[in-house]
Amino acid sequence: MNDPLSRTPRMMRLHARGISYFNAVRECRSIREAARRLNVTPSALTRQLAQMEAEIGAPLFDRLPDGMVLTEVGTIMARHIVTVMQDAARTEEQINALSGRHDGRLRIMAVEGIAGQLLPALLERIISAYPAVELHVEVGAPKTIVSALQDGRVDLGIAFSLALYPELRRVAVGHFPVGAVVRADHPLAHLRTVTVEECTAYRLILPTRTLSLYRVMEPMLRPWQDRLNVVLQTGSIELTNRMVRAGAGLAFQSPLAVGAQPGQDSLRHVPLRDTRAVTDLGVYVRESRWLPPLLETVIEELRLELRRVQGVSDERVV
Repeated sequence: MNDPLSRTPRMMRLHARGISYFNAVRECRSIREAARRLNVTPSALTRQLAQMEAEIGAPLFDRLPDGMVLTEVGTIMARHIVTVMQDAARTEEQINALSGRHDGRLRIMAVEGIAGQLLPALLERIISAYPAVELHVEVGAPKTIVSALQDGRVDLGIAFSLALYPELRRVAVGHFPVGAVVRADHPLAHLRTVTVEECTAYRLILPTRTLSLYRVMEPMLRPWQDRLNVVLQTGSIELTNRMVRAGAGLAFQSPLAVGAQPGQDSLRHVPLRDTRAVTDLGVYVRESRWLPPLLETVIEELRLELRRVQGVSDERVV
C-alpha cells in the first residue's frame, strides 16, 4: 500500500521546527547567529536545514563567504513561510481576543520624517490602549522599509511617496504640502506661501536620492539649476533641521518633518506655491497577509492621527 504521506505536498510536510529554523537563518544570514537566537547548536541547525533541503529536493541557501543567501527555491519558500508565520500570529491574536486578551507583538518601520510628531503621537495611543503589546519601532530609508515588509521583518511600514510594489498593499494615505523650512528670523518666514524661484535666492540644503522628497523637488528645481547655491545635500532629516536652525540655509520638507518638540519652535514651514509640491505619506503591509486584529486597530489609529495632523475631513485620508 502506498504511504499517504508520499502523496502530501512537500510544503505541508515541513514541521514547525523546520519553519522556525529556516526563518532564523534567512534573517540572520548565519548558521551560528541563527543557532544562538534559537538556543540550539549549529550542528543541530545544519542537520535540520539539510533535512529540509532533502525534503524539498533543492538547496535553499547558497553558502557564500559573506553569509547565507537564499537560492531561487529558497526565495519562493521564504514567501510561503513568512505568510504562514504571520497568519499563525493572526490566528493566535484572534483566539486571545475572544478571552479578552489584547497582547502580542507589533513591528513598525517608518521614515525619519515622521519621527518628530506623528510617530510619537501614534505610539502614545497604542501604548495607552494596549499596554500589554510588545512594540518594536525602527527608522529606515524607503528601500529598507520595502525590503523589511517583503521579508516579513516588520508588520507595518510608513513612508513618503513610495513607488508601487506588487508585494505591498497601501492601507492608508495622507497628503501633505511640501514647503520651505526656514528659521523664524529668515526673510521668508513671514510669508503665507513661497515660490521655488524665491527660494533660489538663498543658500539651499537639499535632499539626496535616498529620500523620496528628492523625486518631488528635482522637477521643480531643474529650471533654476544654474542659479542654485547648494551648501549641503543629505539624506538625514535631523541633520537638515539642525543645519537650518544653525542658519546654514533653507530646506524643503513636509510639515511633519519639522517637528513640534519643546524648544524646537525656531523653524517655520512655508508651503510652496506649486501644485506639484505635495507628498503622500503611505501606510503599507504585505499584500499576501491577513491583517491581525491588533494591526487592523493600529491602521485605524494611524488614519485618525493622519486626519488630526492634517486637520481635514475623512475623505482626505483613506
